[in-house]
Amino acid sequence: MEKRILLPTDFSKNSWNAILYAIKLFENNSCDFYILHTYAKEAHGLDNTTLLDPEEGFNKLSEFNSKKGLGEILIRLSELENTEKHNFHVVSESSLLLNAVKKLNSQLHFNMIVLGAKGNNSKSGETYGKHTLEILKNVRKCPILVVPANVDFNIPKEIVLTTNFNTRIKESEITHLVEIAKLSNACIQVLSLTQPKKLTFAQKRNKVYLRKHLSEVAHNFNTLRNVKMATALSCFIDIRQANMISYIDKKPTLLERIGLRKLSLNKLGFHPNIPVLALHSK
Repeated sequence: MEKRILLPTDFSKNSWNAILYAIKLFENNSCDFYILHTYAKEAHGLDNTTLLDPEEGFNKLSEFNSKKGLGEILIRLSELENTEKHNFHVVSESSLLLNAVKKLNSQLHFNMIVLGAKGNNSKSGETYGKHTLEILKNVRKCPILVVPANVDFNIPKEIVLTTNFNTRIKESEITHLVEIAKLSNACIQVLSLTQPKKLTFAQKRNKVYLRKHLSEVAHNFNTLRNVKMATALSCFIDIRQANMISYIDKKPTLLERIGLRKLSLNKLGFHPNIPVLALHSK
């Protein structure tokens, strides 16, 4: 069965890199790629070319630029090799990005959304951008692969899955990770901060379930102690030379949604050279 992959773009080098990553990752799979560009008028300021009729002028110019940019992407895609199994569709929407993603996902039921992510600097260090975090918070029905700007495509051979075993990971939540491991013959390295001897009964049970779900692919369980997850993950990636991170993205709490607590993605730290696969908890 053909996969349906959504690839939002703002025509930046960063988003083009994410498109290329997705195409190469699923090179041997039959896929329909939907390349989405959105445009919506900002609440402040007017373009000098739209002063005579701001609303109509903005819409016409934005629609023209959107379709022109998507056309140029199609030309670039036609020049790529090894895309015989891929079909490309372009979508131009006069809408906010989040609204358009939710609408298309409800219609087409994507197998994955692949987002380019340029890091933003904050007081606590580099983090993922606003649009990336908004989509993670609000689109819960399919996995999301976040591809930072500095990522070069390498076939995933070591994929790190972070977990504390506090919740039972369902088979449906981890299916897409297992599929990626299969298509690239990768080993999944499960990383926890909880020592095996100190696991509660519930945690041990959840570990058994996870082991069962990973039975079809190579996998190992690893523990690092006395460090925060972001630090542990960074060290582990360097040691294992891993080239993908994955985690179960739980539904955000109210405090996370309003920005008073970090989302799960930001708790992992920002890794500019590593894509991150968010597997959504139902």
